[in-house]
Amino acid sequence: MEQLFELRPRKDLLDPTFEGYKLSLDPLPVYKHEVPVAVEHLKPNEDQFSFQHVKTFGLHNHLVDDPWSDEVAFFISKDLQIFKINLHSLVTQCPEFKSVWQIPRHLESRDGWFNASLSFAGPELAVVTDGGGVLHIVDTGVRTPANSHLWQAKLSSEVLGNSQPFKIAHATLNTTESNQSETLSVMALKVESIDEVESQIALSVFGCNEKETPFINCLEWVEYEHLDGHWSFKQLKRLAIPHGLDYASVLSPGKAICLIAREPLGIIFDSKKDVAAPLATTETIQDDAEIKVAYTWAESSEEVTVWMTFDKQTSKHDLIVKIESQALKVVYKNQTYVDGELAHPISVGSSTWTLSDGKLEIILPKADKSLSWNHLIEKDLRGRKVLDAGTAADYESVINLSIKETQAGSGGRPPVFSSEQLEECDDMPMDESCIFRFDGETNEFTHKAILSGQLLFFTQSAPGLAPAFCLRHDVDGLVWQPMGDELEQSWGCLHTAALQALGYIQASKEQRKFTVAPPNMTYAALCDAFSHIYIYRQPNCTSAGVEMVHRPTGRRVGNVARQQVLNIDSTEECLGALATNSFLLLLTSSSLFAIRVNSD
Repeated sequence: MEQLFELRPRKDLLDPTFEGYKLSLDPLPVYKHEVPVAVEHLKPNEDQFSFQHVKTFGLHNHLVDDPWSDEVAFFISKDLQIFKINLHSLVTQCPEFKSVWQIPRHLESRDGWFNASLSFAGPELAVVTDGGGVLHIVDTGVRTPANSHLWQAKLSSEVLGNSQPFKIAHATLNTTESNQSETLSVMALKVESIDEVESQIALSVFGCNEKETPFINCLEWVEYEHLDGHWSFKQLKRLAIPHGLDYASVLSPGKAICLIAREPLGIIFDSKKDVAAPLATTETIQDDAEIKVAYTWAESSEEVTVWMTFDKQTSKHDLIVKIESQALKVVYKNQTYVDGELAHPISVGSSTWTLSDGKLEIILPKADKSLSWNHLIEKDLRGRKVLDAGTAADYESVINLSIKETQAGSGGRPPVFSSEQLEECDDMPMDESCIFRFDGETNEFTHKAILSGQLLFFTQSAPGLAPAFCLRHDVDGLVWQPMGDELEQSWGCLHTAALQALGYIQASKEQRKFTVAPPNMTYAALCDAFSHIYIYRQPNCTSAGVEMVHRPTGRRVGNVARQQVLNIDSTEECLGALATNSFLLLLTSSSLFAIRVNSD
């Protein structure tokens, strides 16, 4: 059971006397530059119609900042070149756009792919994907404007599936305690049909079905190890998030992750161990009458047929049936019911399974038709060999009784209460987001907090820290920093900054596409999909403009919270936004706009 914790704001960062923003007509320098190659902008195809698809494509930020260097930014062109932007050159007539790497293109058609994405895991390491199933680990060198080092790929991997689109949510590089190796942790986000998700437990555990959740978010936590100068795959964990993921990051030192999502969610696959509840191990029973029948099976000269019986309401999404050349595994929801080595090899390609009215039938064609089977599963006494399907039906009542006893798990006692006794006020709303800490060693959620406010945006933090996120608190926007696991205290999130009235303001901007803020949090910018930019300077911003006077008292006000509105000279959609302490950058398909917000 996860530990509940609270997000506690710091009172010294709140300003209960804040009166609002004053509209400023002061002009801001805006520099417009044409990009060397048009920016990549892929859109969903006809099969990508879910809300998760629209969110993944529509909110993709094509401008990428670098936590290790505030002098550069990056974008990916439509021909899959990665360009480095020298920010200081944007105030000149000769901006510096340098192509640092060409992402390999293994297919001509990119229909159904996500937009290519990039994340910096270390001071000289990046993780790149073409959006179509290939993950590249790239040596970037020191990423300063003066460094002309071209990037070099160290490993290209299809561990997440060939031609299966995904985007990189976060990546981080950690050194082992002995300093003998490095571990790269990557968070990759997929949107998959529930029929195509590779899972070790049934997706119905999380309420998935074809009608309500035909597509779900899958968060892939993949790790690579750097040892003796070579990168190699280490492990993969997969989490199912049916109702959408808002935030994901790896917590230092790489043993846990932080998520913002709606319940239910949970782990469904681990490359190192099975996440399904294991088959109960019992001592060898001498008296056959005491053995509970779990399945029946029969053989002919051509094939072996297995029957199992479940509740009549059981659907295919309640079952995981894994058939190998000489192994069979059946998982009902998150409980393993059959798992073991078959008596003889079978033909996997010709094997099938069907489900009707809760009755599961598995057909296993024999690889060697001359062999007779004395048993189905090695060392499994819960099976009964019968002559045919008719004889198997005689055991149905026995199997049903066995399953009901297993599922009850409480000695047959009636439930403490009925759901019909609950009133409307007792119901937990399904659209309530929570923040979680998931432990990679135990595969369990260890901490949870219910979010009382809307997630406004997230932003890069200092190198080595997870990205910070901003939540609405009353009318303000509060910035929270997830803690690393190095601290010897209970895990939580630290309140680091407050953006006055941002929650109230953002709620009124219906055309808003991006919300960004610089590392020093002196301003916040709301960018519409087209043309309009709203900049909200905080009271602590040193760019004061004109000095203002409070008329009733004559008191001079030095730092005033100000609002500035800009109309960008472009008819193209805004594809990316990035805020630095000095510049606000906006990217369209053909142009880059640099707005000088603060002087250095």
